[in-house]
Amino acid sequence: MDTLPLELHAQIFAFACTDDGSTARSLSLVSKYVREVAAPYRFQSLAISGMEQMSELVTRLEATPPHLRRIRHLFLSDWTHAQTKERIVRTSEEAQDRYLLEKTLALRILAAAAPTIETLAVLVACPYTGPPLLGALFSTAMPCLTELSVHGFYPFPHTPNTMPRLERLRLSGNRNPNGLFEFGALDSACPSLTHLTLSGVIAATAFAEELRSALEPRGGDMPTARLIPRIMLKWGALPS
Repeated sequence: MDTLPLELHAQIFAFACTDDGSTARSLSLVSKYVREVAAPYRFQSLAISGMEQMSELVTRLEATPPHLRRIRHLFLSDWTHAQTKERIVRTSEEAQDRYLLEKTLALRILAAAAPTIETLAVLVACPYTGPPLLGALFSTAMPCLTELSVHGFYPFPHTPNTMPRLERLRLSGNRNPNGLFEFGALDSACPSLTHLTLSGVIAATAFAEELRSALEPRGGDMPTARLIPRIMLKWGALPS
């Protein structure tokens, strides 16, 4: 390692920092030189769950110069795994304040990641914050994003050209996504989409008809929606 130039060290660290952020944190403890070379990759790949981790990340991001906080791969969940398994939704005023803070923190992280994010997975367990949080996600310009997975009660992508390079979209949490293909909104927001996976669809007769109408030609005309090369539907309830 001592004989390699800085550029090769940087490339090695870039390839190494593709986990949940643990490798980048460990590298920063090796030496001053390693810490400085690895600094651009510290936030490259992250897995963040729950309010405490979100709050800590926001603090660190806001204390870091923009060129050193490029996030390329991100898993983001508003609740921890333990909270998600408990599925306890509290309605007290204190709980509502906490849900609002969780949503605010998640939005700040997404805003910081938006210019450079390439792969993104978002899990929103709180039913109070799911639609507004995911609605804001679909309205945020993410020019480099190629893969997106969303779990939660999601609204539909609608803002034109917000995700121009998105190729793979996975959606779960809406049992009847009727309206997804209406007015060409999905195609407008994600013009490069090639793979669409919809999970947890149940008794969605209206959506099935919408999908058929969108993809089948009528009277020799072209389909009303751009043909996405691969659409996968996973019927039935999602596993716990």
